[in-house]
Amino acid sequence: MKEFEDILLERFGEGRPILVGDILSLLPDVSRVTVYQRINSAISKGSLERYGRGVYCIPRQGLFGKVPLSAESVIERKFIACGDEVFGYYSGLALENRAGLSEQVPAVLEITTNASSKGVRSLGPAGGWKDVVIRKPRCEVTAENVDVLRFLDAVSAISPKKMGKAALRSLGGLARKAGRDRAFAYADYYPAKTSKRLIESEALGVFA
Repeated sequence: MKEFEDILLERFGEGRPILVGDILSLLPDVSRVTVYQRINSAISKGSLERYGRGVYCIPRQGLFGKVPLSAESVIERKFIACGDEVFGYYSGLALENRAGLSEQVPAVLEITTNASSKGVRSLGPAGGWKDVVIRKPRCEVTAENVDVLRFLDAVSAISPKKMGKAALRSLGGLARKAGRDRAFAYADYYPAKTSKRLIESEALGVFA
C-alpha cells in the first residue's frame, strides 16, 4: 500500500495548493479523523506544510531552499480553477488590467466565482492586495463560457467608444475568444447597456 505522502505527491505534485477537501475526496474510504491524523503526521515529518486553514502543499525545493506557496496560487485554486475545471475568473479592475484594457494596477483583487453564494463578499487582505472580493456570477462559470463572461464583463464596465486604440485591440482579443454568437446569447444575463455596447463593439470590428 502506498504511503499517504506518496499518494498526495502523485496526485498533486510539489509546490501546489492542496485543499483539505481535495485530500478527503482522494481518500473516500478513509474517515475524516484518520485523514487529519495522516495530515498532521505528514506535517510533523516535514513532507507536507500547512499554508493556512484548510490549505496545504508538498514543499518544493528551489536553488535557495524551499519555494513558498504564493497567495495568488491559493486564490486561483480556491476560486478560479482546478486542472481543467474552471469555476471563476478575475473580474473588475483586475480583469481590465490583465486584459490590457487599463494600466491601473488594482489594490483590491476582484474575482467572480461559483464559490460565492452571496452577491459580494470581502475576504480581507492577502498577497499584497488590500482586499480580496469574490462575487457571485450572473450564471454558472464553466470552462466553456468563461471567455464569454470575461468579455461581457469588460464591455459592461467600459464603453468601447471611449477606448483608445491599444485597449480596443485588447478588447478584440477577448471578443474573438468569446465568439460573436455566444457573446450575444449570453448578453441576456447582463443589463440592457451590455447589449448596446455589444452592438457598438461589433460596429468597431472587435470580432473581426
